[in-house]
Amino acid sequence: MNIEEIEKKLTQLETKVIIDFVMNLYIYNPELHPQIERLILRNDPSEFAKAINKRIQSVKRGRKFVDYYASQSFALDLESITHDIETGLLQSSPALAFDLVDKFLATAEKVLERCDDSNGYIGEVYREATLLWLNAASRWTDSKENWLERVYQLYQQNDYGILDPLLPNSHLLLSDEQLKQLAWRYESELKQAIKTPTKNKGFNLLTLSPSVALCSVAEALKDPSLHERATLLTSPKPNDLQKKTIVKMYLKFEQVDKALEWLNTPWDSRFSYDRLSLLDNVYCLNGDHEKLKEVRYQLYQSLREYDDFKNYLDILNENEKKEAIAEAIATAEQAKNFSTEVTMLFELGEDKRAQNLVLSNPVDAANCYYSYLLEFAKRFEKSTLPLAAIACYRYLLLDILARAKSKSYGHAVKYYKKLAQLDTQVESYAILISYDDFLQQLKAEHGRKRSFWDRLGRD
Repeated sequence: MNIEEIEKKLTQLETKVIIDFVMNLYIYNPELHPQIERLILRNDPSEFAKAINKRIQSVKRGRKFVDYYASQSFALDLESITHDIETGLLQSSPALAFDLVDKFLATAEKVLERCDDSNGYIGEVYREATLLWLNAASRWTDSKENWLERVYQLYQQNDYGILDPLLPNSHLLLSDEQLKQLAWRYESELKQAIKTPTKNKGFNLLTLSPSVALCSVAEALKDPSLHERATLLTSPKPNDLQKKTIVKMYLKFEQVDKALEWLNTPWDSRFSYDRLSLLDNVYCLNGDHEKLKEVRYQLYQSLREYDDFKNYLDILNENEKKEAIAEAIATAEQAKNFSTEVTMLFELGEDKRAQNLVLSNPVDAANCYYSYLLEFAKRFEKSTLPLAAIACYRYLLLDILARAKSKSYGHAVKYYKKLAQLDTQVESYAILISYDDFLQQLKAEHGRKRSFWDRLGRD
């Protein structure tokens, strides 16, 4: 049964049946005691809140180091706390919900100091809790709190970046007038930091926090011009990364003309693809089909990636598509960027042309990156084009043996056996040397790599 069916059938059961079932679970499954007890307390918000608070205090008092392998499980435990707050208290008792999530956020520093959160799971729980903090505060309608000050003070504790969602989403709690006051506060701090002399002649680190904060409040206000001003205060001549951020903010709020002003300034060639991608967004928003077509063609030509080509095709009429595909095939066959062009031919359904490209460019194929070459070999096998598959597997095998990568000899054995299987499908080796000649060459060049040959015999 699926989830919907189970839920429907549960609603049809008598209450006594469900009670007996839960009691049996409680009696015979001690590991379920905490979950069942929390379930029972949901009808009593005060007691439910006390139970959650005990779990938060337990997290706060924790001293045991949580290593990388245990971090995901620990993150799930933390998430169960915020889930219970959200589902059990947020609607019925927002004041209690806010108090608990506020205490939960206060555990972040100590928790992160004793955890290996390389995968980011724990930090993500706290970032989600930040949004819950705003949600609970906004629902606490009879509160006498000074929310502007609470938001400001909370953000001061953002050493680990887990409060990054706070200011961009502060409009969930604060009015526009309060947001403007907050922006004024951060702008004042930023201007003061700019005036403060520092020993470091490079970037003034004192400006970093208020600048980021001001940009975040600008997002909450939906005011990209404020974001621009915050950037220009510290960087009157912004670099291309900063310009990219400014443009993205204007595009987020569909202020196309202001975005174009920045895109029409000089950009370094390293950022030409980023600039074209942003122009793509601009022309999508303003409906300029001809310029969009031109930009997408340039994007496709810059990297020759199939995804860019597909985006280009999407805005062409049928005749234009045929011409574009013919041009793409002709360009691919020139093999200026070998792996990209073989991929392009595969995506266009031109597997035989891809085979010809591999067979006629042995040097490029041999030097192709491992993961590409292996993917090509598998694709040629699937397309019943054994010659190109054989070429790819030979290059993979020879590369491992030439590097004497004994840890990879298991893969080399697989490729050796693949060549034997594929040999049965070949009528003529054409420009490739025959299977027997290849084996003789292999033994002549790598016959002394005994560990490989021994493993081949064993496997």
